Amino acid sequence: MKYFPVIADTVFYAICALLLGFCALRFWGVSAPLAALACVFLALAVGTGVFFLERHSRRKKYLSAKQCEECDALLLHLSLSPPDQKAELLASALSKEGRKTEYEGGSLCVDGKAAELLFCMEPASADELARAIGRHGGNFILYCNRLSDSAENLLKRFPVEAVRGEEVYDLLKRTDSIPKELLGSVGAKKSHKEKLRAVLKKSSARPFFLSGTMLLIMSLFTLFPVYYLITGSVLLLLSVALRLLAPA
Repeated sequence: MKYFPVIADTVFYAICALLLGFCALRFWGVSAPLAALACVFLALAVGTGVFFLERHSRRKKYLSAKQCEECDALLLHLSLSPPDQKAELLASALSKEGRKTEYEGGSLCVDGKAAELLFCMEPASADELARAIGRHGGNFILYCNRLSDSAENLLKRFPVEAVRGEEVYDLLKRTDSIPKELLGSVGAKKSHKEKLRAVLKKSSARPFFLSGTMLLIMSLFTLFPVYYLITGSVLLLLSVALRLLAPA
């Protein structure tokens, strides 16, 4: 199932190439068998290229656009939450995964190791990390949004297990532990850009694709195919652009 989005994109782009190519060649007077054969090879070439490019790019991509927004909202919530709430939330999520957690007197331990929570608005600095190392002796688990460059360099000198923002989000997502109401997200006004992004999503490509496909098919049978061919091509290209560029 992990390759289903890649296969869906491959089929989508291959069909678009097949329809556009076949209808254009038929409009220019190429015979139907020759146009079909040429467009099958075109669709196979496009599909193969898209499959390998998509598989390679999805390996690199950790979170989708929607997940990134949810991750940012969660990390903001953790940055604004009191220490007790942060520790209890993490302890609950880790316990669901079978990790042994203890939380007493404001101190969280995971599998017998001390845990330090450095969720803050800015990347955790080297000074903050140094204080944590001083408290725990350099052998502990660090949970944070992200670390500054100097903190990353300091981290390499000690056997500290660092769990950064995306990994924390992944943990809470897997265990269904993300709070329903997140601090800082209630009542936030969306900008015009965000509203536009909400309308122009990948899912918006479907109606354009269906409309464009119907118009291109109609261009094969009508006496005046120019309007159907141009309009259908524009709609199909718009669906490709949305599928390629729009956020998920």
